[in-house]
Amino acid sequence: MKSKAIVYALAALGALVSIGLCIWLISDSILSRPKPPLVAGSPELPGAATEADIVMLTAEQLQVAGIRTQTVTRQTLQMTRTLPARFAYDDARHVSVRTPSEGVLQTVLVKTGDQVAVGQSLATIRSPALGDARSRVLTSETNLALAEKAHQWEADIQAGVEQLVELIREGEPVESIKATLHDKTLGNLGGQLLTQYSKSELASKIARSMDSVGSSGAISGRVVQERISQQQQSLAELEASIEQTRFQAKQSLDRAAAAEAAAQRDLQIAQHSLATLLGSTANVHDGLDVSASTQDLSMLTIRAPIAGTVERKVFSATERVTPQAELFVIADTSTLWVEADIRSRDWDAIKVASGDSVMVSTPSVDAPPQPATVYYVGREANPASGAIPLVAQISNLDGRYRPGLFARVTAPTTFIDDVITVPESALVDLDGRDAVFVEGYKGFQAVTVEVGRRSDGQVEICRGLEVGQSVVTEGAFILKSELLLEGEE
Repeated sequence: MKSKAIVYALAALGALVSIGLCIWLISDSILSRPKPPLVAGSPELPGAATEADIVMLTAEQLQVAGIRTQTVTRQTLQMTRTLPARFAYDDARHVSVRTPSEGVLQTVLVKTGDQVAVGQSLATIRSPALGDARSRVLTSETNLALAEKAHQWEADIQAGVEQLVELIREGEPVESIKATLHDKTLGNLGGQLLTQYSKSELASKIARSMDSVGSSGAISGRVVQERISQQQQSLAELEASIEQTRFQAKQSLDRAAAAEAAAQRDLQIAQHSLATLLGSTANVHDGLDVSASTQDLSMLTIRAPIAGTVERKVFSATERVTPQAELFVIADTSTLWVEADIRSRDWDAIKVASGDSVMVSTPSVDAPPQPATVYYVGREANPASGAIPLVAQISNLDGRYRPGLFARVTAPTTFIDDVITVPESALVDLDGRDAVFVEGYKGFQAVTVEVGRRSDGQVEICRGLEVGQSVVTEGAFILKSELLLEGEE
């Protein structure tokens, strides 16, 4: 029994000697390890710090680790609220192309997913109602052209008559008047007036000749008086003819102007009827589509009203369609809407207006939050959800977002003034405690902090930091790893 006890005692003593030797070797190795150079250019850390709290890196290690710091300051923290949302088409860039009237689709020229330009042909449709409307427009255009010509004709006659009257009252000879007005339009009225003037001029010549002959006694005084009376009557008839001709010319001109105006109104009504029938397909290019070929007025080419992508195609060729049936949906998704719901509990808290910026994120896309511009904030509450809409516009030039995807909108609420904040990237977890790394003369010291409110990637620091200190904002995780490794050693 004694021999066994002695053996056990010797074995225990050997184990203790071996453990002590290992501890001595490890300590000697650690103490003999060369020290890395201190980080230069940093202020002395406040308070006492043990070697276990500090991570020291060489200049090369700092560059590889990508360490970034910022100076601690007091600033304003903007609080935010995250709202459920979804991506939707921009109403101004989303068009449902519909058939203007009942008809039959002759051809369908695009398919879902095709990119189209403004005015590009999408389909052709044959519609008798459309043919009737176009025929009325063409008829009205013809009537208007005739009325315009008639109006111009009467205007030329009226101008010619006025010039003729002026020459007559100046006493110009008939032949001289004809030569002067040879290129003018006089019509029947001018011709009749010129004939009456010729008669009056002849009567005047006869009267003058009778007067000279009568004074010599060759002709009786009664005959002379008759000729003078005929002259005076002829002059009176000429003056009456002038007034009547001027009146009739003005009346004819007014009737022609009224007829032209009526023709213009008929054309406008016909065009409005055609425009109403065509609906969204009208005025895609220049004026109403009255058809390039008057031989087939019932054929209509459906064109793209905007540039974008064909999101949906409903009908195929040879199918009959009813008025206002949806043929295609075209959308330009380079800009989308983000429609968020503001619940009643957040109505007073969220402070945004048109033109303000909000941040948008979605779990469906691996990308950081993107800015969006508030388009409008609604006033009417949804009876089902009790929420009012917040609609923002977001750029989607790279096509990463799709209508219908779930999103989150981060909107600003209140402002908290004069607080110390750091980016969330500066925080690390050390043994269940929040901490940051502060840069000092000897290296980077892990400092436990008390955090407060968080908002938009910023964290309020209630205790643990002072203004003027330099906090690591990028690379804190690498410093944490180095600290843990040194602790294990």
